[in-house]
Amino acid sequence: MAMNLNSFSGNNFRGTIQQYCYQLGWRISSISDKQAVIKFNMDSGVVQTLYIIKFDTTLEFSVPSALRFNSKNVIPGEISTALLAVNSTYTVGFWSLENIGGKETLSIMHNAEMTLIDVEYFRRVVIHLVTECERLEQAIRNSLDGQ
Repeated sequence: MAMNLNSFSGNNFRGTIQQYCYQLGWRISSISDKQAVIKFNMDSGVVQTLYIIKFDTTLEFSVPSALRFNSKNVIPGEISTALLAVNSTYTVGFWSLENIGGKETLSIMHNAEMTLIDVEYFRRVVIHLVTECERLEQAIRNSLDGQ
């Protein structure tokens, strides 16, 4: 059952995120009234970082990958095309570009209306984003190791 908008409004954002993470056994790295950061230690040894940012009635979930480029013009077309094709198969999340620290960063994101989010939806979104970011990074690493 989805929560109502008040579950995330005002100071409730922090409390709701804390409650969900407690229920799921996840540790919050940092949290404020508008943003939460959760880090996941992956089997590969890599740490994936998930950001949750509160907007008016929407939560933005984002996992930036390690794939960062100086400009959009140098991103290999094969990567862009592959990620666009993958986007069409997802029911949760999408690949995008975010400018982080002056670098064009491939990130997997999901935007959800607060009224739709309950602990199971939250878990599903977070696990999918973190797993897919890890999958992309591992595929790139394996490709580079094979050269």
